[in-house]
This record gives sequence, structure tokens and C-alpha cells, in this order.
Amino acid sequence: MFDDATLARSREIGSAWEEAYERLVAKFGDAVLERATNATTHSGIPLKSAYFPHDVDDLDLDAIGAPGAYPFTRGNLAAQYQLMNWANQPVIGYGLAEDTRARMDMLAEQGMVGYFGQRFYNLVYDLVSHEGLDPDHPAARGRVGQCGMGVYSKADMARLFAGMDLTQMNVVHITYYQVVPALAQYVALAEERGVSPEQLRGNTMNWYHQSAYVGMSAFPPRQGHKLAVELINYCSKNMPRWNTTNFFGYGVEEAGGTAVEEIGFMLAYGIDLVDACVESGLTADEALVRFGFQIAQANDFFEEICKIRALRRIWATTMKERFGAKDARSMHVRIHTHTSGAVLTAQQPLVNLIRTTLHAFGAALSGTQAMEVSSYDEALAIPTEEAATLALRVQQVIQEETNITSVSDPLAGSYYVESLTNQIAGAALELVQQIEAQGGYIAAQESGWLRRKVEDSAERWRDLVDTGKRTVVGMNKYQTDEPPTANLFKIDPEAEAIAIKRVEELRANRDHGRWERALASFGQAAEALATKDYSELDGSLIEAAIEAARADATTGEMMGALKSALGWRAPHEY
Repeated sequence: MFDDATLARSREIGSAWEEAYERLVAKFGDAVLERATNATTHSGIPLKSAYFPHDVDDLDLDAIGAPGAYPFTRGNLAAQYQLMNWANQPVIGYGLAEDTRARMDMLAEQGMVGYFGQRFYNLVYDLVSHEGLDPDHPAARGRVGQCGMGVYSKADMARLFAGMDLTQMNVVHITYYQVVPALAQYVALAEERGVSPEQLRGNTMNWYHQSAYVGMSAFPPRQGHKLAVELINYCSKNMPRWNTTNFFGYGVEEAGGTAVEEIGFMLAYGIDLVDACVESGLTADEALVRFGFQIAQANDFFEEICKIRALRRIWATTMKERFGAKDARSMHVRIHTHTSGAVLTAQQPLVNLIRTTLHAFGAALSGTQAMEVSSYDEALAIPTEEAATLALRVQQVIQEETNITSVSDPLAGSYYVESLTNQIAGAALELVQQIEAQGGYIAAQESGWLRRKVEDSAERWRDLVDTGKRTVVGMNKYQTDEPPTANLFKIDPEAEAIAIKRVEELRANRDHGRWERALASFGQAAEALATKDYSELDGSLIEAAIEAARADATTGEMMGALKSALGWRAPHEY
């Protein structure tokens, strides 16, 4: 990257700096020695106190490249925010369908927009849905509409999207393992309105892989993997505008993992997923063009930026070299950034506005495609309207007032940024090698190795915080006697009773014969899936799910059939 004379001069300048630095450290003694000499990123990557050209003397210019050029280190497109801003994607969902709709409308009025001004809704389902239950199940008590919206049927979907043109918006369904019922109910509603599946735009999470590090009941890893491939197979043939899979890297960091583990896990899972998709009869390009990523943006400002640059590079090179991907879109890492919720504090919650602003600023500098900014009160409750609006304003101020959208990848060429990007990429690839040595992501998920890796990192973080070696402002340093925030959002206490009444009325009034036949067929398709190889997957389970949704089958009923056929236990029991 640099000629010999420049590198020689760089080392000379670096040596002079190092001597001056050591004199300064010696002058202040042991009090600053550890801070000055043992700096690392939050992932444990060692840092220097200053960087020079010789720190990147082995850097391949082609590995940095240009924005929009392989290996896409600097971003997916030649014109980035100059062409369009990232999409404003606040996560929305609480209470009943109409409660969530009110928040959707409010944020849209406040300027929440997607690509090229289109409507973009990022909708999260409640705790009842995540467990695959209906609101009248005993285990649902107290959870209806909590941490997401209570949408359990095609009828609830109709309430949520009343009067809206489904062809003119992009809808992200944030599901955990109730992926199939949610997609089926949305497609069934669209068909009722004369909209075909190929006209729909949006995103299915397909998050079965997250049971490796998120502690809740789930399908067995290999059965979940088949469900993911089955959905990709169906959508690739029938829903060309639909994004089929979201790689949930965000959950790795939220569970206590590091930035390196986040991108290493996602690449390892991507390898397993593309392998299975190819075995099912799809080409790599057919599967890959509709994959996306949800990536965390947390407190270690430069590590989080370099993590994204490294992920783009190692994903693109792996998909091209290993799977023969030819379409540039197949090599793109399309990122929805979710600013970290794990680092927000219940103490001094307004300080979280500072944290999330820095997270959002880092995400923008890294070239994200869409962004959710956590609200300052999310460590305490579902965001109030005021908090949700302020979170949206963070994005809007960065987009409209800072002028950083004028330049793509503005940190490129920084000795520090390029060196750290290389270090993170190398560490992530080493992690992928460790996972592949065990037989791949699914095998490492089954053995519990991935969970143990994240738990070890979480314990290290906890120890650092408890000992004061890592500062959390307001929690272990700079504490105050400030009372808890009083203005917390609360779900309408009547929501649960209304949801129960609605599902009871749905069951009483639907065509029982049609429902019975459709649900029986869906159960048979689920039982067949349980014994299929990847080569036998063809999307037929999704077709059966859509027919069940047309017949007004509920989330709990469809999930019950899947659980019965595939298994359902706490992840540590597999």
C-alpha cells in the first residue's frame, strides 16, 4: 500500500512517538500505566495508542476497494446516502393490533420513512406469540401485548392493516419461532384483498438459529433449520420481493457476546444455511439475494464500525469463493442496525439518549441500510410516544443536519480503522474455523458450544462491570439518588380480556369444517417435514400454512401442530 521510503519514514516517526509516549507514561507512574499500555476493544482485541502507515503496510488496496465494489468493505452501492438515506425503522408493537396501528400512524406522521419515501413498518410480536400460544392459553396470562403486539390470526392482521394498501409498503414481521403462522396470516389477508404473494414486500425473520444464544423454548436446531430452508424455498419461487431471512447478530451481543462473536457466528450460520438451500435445489444466488442482517451498534464506537466493514468483506469473499455467487446482491450484507438495548440503564435513563445518539452516529458512518434507535426508557418499559419520537429525531438530525450523508465510508483510509477492520475480520474467520471444525453452526448449536461461548463472554463483561474496570455511567460510577422515572408506558389492562374474547369469537364463527381440514393438512405437512432431508424441501409446508390461515387457524393452533411434529423444548435440553 505504501512504498518502502514511506514505510521507513513511518517507522522512524513511530519510533520517535513511542519514545515520547513512554517518557510521558513514566512521568505519571503506575497510576496510569495499565490504562496506557493495556487498551483493548470490548472484544479483547489489543489496541495501540497511535497508528501509522506501517501498521497497515500489508493491507491490500483491493480489500478496501471503492464503495459498491467487491468485496464491499466500503458499502454495497457506489452511491449510498447520496442516493437515499437509510430507512427509519423504529421497532413498533404493543397491546392489541389497533394499539400498534396507532403508534405506526403517529411515527409516520413524525417522518418515519423507508427507502425513497416509502412506508416502512418494523413490527414486533408479543411474548405470547413468541411462545407460539394463543391469548387464552394459561401460560399467556399477563403477557398479552407485552414487549410486542398481540396479533394471533388473519382477523388480527386485518385490524392492524385496516385501510392500508399492502402493495405500497414494506412490512418487517419480527417473529421468533412463530415465523410460519405470521407469514401465512399476512399472505392470507393480502389474498382476501386481491393482492398476490409476489406483490408483497417485507421481511421474515427466520430466526431459528437464535436459539443457540437466546434462552427460550425452541424447535430442535435441525428441525428449525429445515423450517428456515422451507420458507426460503417457498418465497424464492412465489414471493420475489420478500426478504426471507434475517441474520440475528444483534441477539449475540445482547446476550453478552462480543462484536467478533456476532459476525463470526453469522458467517458460520450463513455457510450452513446456503449449503442447505443448495441441497434443497436452489442456487446460491437464488437464496442469497433475499438475505439481510440485524446487527447491533453498541458502545465501543470504532470496533462497532469496523465490525460492519469486516462483515461485509468476509461475507462477500466467502459467498463468492465458496459458493460461486455471481450476482453482486448475493454478496451484499444488507444491514438493519439496532442500537444496543443491553447497554441501556434503568438508572439515569435520560443518559441513554447520549448512548443511542452515538450508536446511531456510528451506524451511519458504517453505511447501514436501515436503523432502529432504542428509546431512552426501554430499560424500564415499552417506549412512551415522547421517547419513541425522540429516538426517531436522533436519526433525523443525523440525516438532515450533520452532512455526513454526503460522503460514503468517510473513515476509509484511517490507519486505525483499516488496521482494526483487518484484526476483526481475522478474528471472526478464526472463530468460523473453530465452528466448522465441530461440523458447522448447527452441530455447534446442538452441542451447546455456541451458547457456552456467549455465556463466557457475558460473564467476563459482568466481572469487568462489577470490579469497576468497565464503567457504566450512572450504574457503577457517577451514581445519583435520582428517583425512578414516573412517566412509564403501561399496556391497557383490558387488552388481555379483549384478545381472549376475540379469539373465542373467531373459533365460534369460522367455518369449522374448512378449518379442521386445513389444520389437519398442515399437521400432516409438519410431520412430513420432520423426516425430510434438505433435498426434499419444496415449500409445501408454507402452502399448507397459508391454507390454514385462510381457514382462520390461529397462531397457537398452527404452532401446536409444528411443536407436536418437530419437538419443542428449552434449548439446553437438546
